[in-house]
Amino acid sequence: MKVIHMTSTLPVKPQTIQDNMKIKHLLLSAILLSITASVSAQTIVTVAGEEIPTDDFVAMYKKNTINDKDKITVDEYMQLFINFKLKVKEAEELGFDKKPSFVDELNGYRDQLAKPYLVDSAANERLVEEAYENSKYDIRASHILINLDKNAFGKDTVAAWNKIMELRDRALKGEDFNELAFKYSDDPSARDREYQGRRYPANKGDLGYFTAFNMIYPFEHVAFQTKVGEVSMPVRTNYGYHIIYVTDRQPAMGKCTVSHILLRVPENHTHKDSVQVMSYATSIYDSIMNGMSFEEAAKKYSEDKTSSEDGGRLIPFTCNQIESNFIEAITKLNNPGDVSKPFFSIYGCHIVKLTSKEGFGPYDAEIDKIRHKVAQSDRMALEVKSLCDKLRTKYNFTENVDNLENFIPTILDNFDSLNSIKVENDKVLFSCDGKSFRQSDFVKYIDKVKDKNTENSSASVRTLYSNYVNDCLLNIEKDGLAKQYPEYRLLLQEYHDGILLFDINEEKIWNKSTTDTIGLKNYYNDNRVRYFWKDRAKATEFKIIDPTAENQVRKLVKKNTEDREIVKTVNDKSKTFRIMMDAGTYEFGSNAVIDAVPHKKGLSKLVTVDGNNYLVRIYEILPAGLKSFDECKGMVISDYQDYLEKEWIKELRNKYQVEINHSELNKLR
Repeated sequence: MKVIHMTSTLPVKPQTIQDNMKIKHLLLSAILLSITASVSAQTIVTVAGEEIPTDDFVAMYKKNTINDKDKITVDEYMQLFINFKLKVKEAEELGFDKKPSFVDELNGYRDQLAKPYLVDSAANERLVEEAYENSKYDIRASHILINLDKNAFGKDTVAAWNKIMELRDRALKGEDFNELAFKYSDDPSARDREYQGRRYPANKGDLGYFTAFNMIYPFEHVAFQTKVGEVSMPVRTNYGYHIIYVTDRQPAMGKCTVSHILLRVPENHTHKDSVQVMSYATSIYDSIMNGMSFEEAAKKYSEDKTSSEDGGRLIPFTCNQIESNFIEAITKLNNPGDVSKPFFSIYGCHIVKLTSKEGFGPYDAEIDKIRHKVAQSDRMALEVKSLCDKLRTKYNFTENVDNLENFIPTILDNFDSLNSIKVENDKVLFSCDGKSFRQSDFVKYIDKVKDKNTENSSASVRTLYSNYVNDCLLNIEKDGLAKQYPEYRLLLQEYHDGILLFDINEEKIWNKSTTDTIGLKNYYNDNRVRYFWKDRAKATEFKIIDPTAENQVRKLVKKNTEDREIVKTVNDKSKTFRIMMDAGTYEFGSNAVIDAVPHKKGLSKLVTVDGNNYLVRIYEILPAGLKSFDECKGMVISDYQDYLEKEWIKELRNKYQVEINHSELNKLR
């Protein structure tokens, strides 16, 4: 969804159709400046029945005249403001604000604008602090997964719970966790597998190292709460139930840069193959320890051809982006330049040289990044839930569970054609803030949000109902934001008016000025005296970069050589440009180089303009005269737009009543 921020609530006139799009982009994406308004409950102007408080007017005046160069008097701004409000009123009268495209666009901006206000500050702070603490560490863990649909309910949930608890009990009694994962986990990576033609060995549940934000939040939360060597209680995610076995915990590595030498082993290698590769790697390691540069060894011996030519250098990575044995080897390297002993990974045998480790910074350096990550992560679902729980109390939420349960079979029977449901006794599902939300309202909600992946099941319907309740609570809260926060009300009004302003300007002025060819031609004919050329020269400028090139240019001009051929000939076989050219038809007074030479046909003397030397070849002197329509079409469109707008404003001022409270206006002068 795009986000708009209005920097100006006054009309903006594009010159062409392409400019229309640029203007809309600017109108809908420029950064909004903070509003500081005076406090006054008085009405300063009434436009078509709409009373504008003085503080609203002042806020918009300050923002639209924030730069001294744009400063206009408050009286001038009042007239522009009235014109703007008249256009918005006309758009409403014509039903522009009822169009689905307008409603959807404004609702999207409203949702975006409301986000900073729809927060549970306490819950958010807890999530930020937890994420900060987790980010200090990298942990290594294994897991066992028992698949369970995210909407599963009742007996399916109980069966999955019992199965995962049985496996946990077996692990606690001493069975090898990784072997249990190999045999029973529903995570495909626990066993040998092929993907895109490549064979991957079983990880037996080992997920390697990870830190905050690398895993879905419920999994991360439990993993970081579990001590090394312990097995967690089951945790439910969208994938099912997990138990987590934490095998290591160490200070966060952060972003790391290394170089490596890789020696591959055969796919179906034997123990003897591994011994031979390790022996070869050890001999390379010894050579490095005895003075051979690591980069030279990487170029000579490494079988990773993507990095060997660069001395084995790998792109920077974090703990969850690299194989676990790599992390363990890097952990033992403390200083840039340290080299590891050879070790094996699933890719082969490596020797690694440390370039840098960033680590995790102090609180002040990291907390803003953590806050941003929290806001973008799945943790926000918890904050929304916490907020909605508080809104239930705030808006006196009550529900009729039986009315939902008795209605679910009807929904399931008509899930693919919800609009066919005829709700005869439209019972109330829940009430809040004095409003009742009925079965028919819920059906409309499901029909709007469901897609081909939405399951036709009672569990799915209950999940949709929970989401519906939260959406309704949040919408009630959004509707009250304008009363609670004046700055929010002003911004939302700007979005509303700004979209309408653009849409009606587009229809009444911009599109009309380019599509009304008869009106455009008539305007040109009635005002052609405004579109005249001054005296002009059809000419070519030769910029002489190398002084020795001047005589060569003169000789070629004397031979009547074409301009481009002159440039090609003079610059031929030269490593740098000796001359450059620019050609066109220039009005006198518009080009400093043309104005510096006599206005007559032929090649000029050498002239200097702004420190550069030029020869000018004038082909023809064109006398002043009327511009054809095609020659000045852009100017005509612009002027025609001005004309259309002025005429339209006259109509609007005659159609709608405007009353200025001059006593309030005088206070601002």
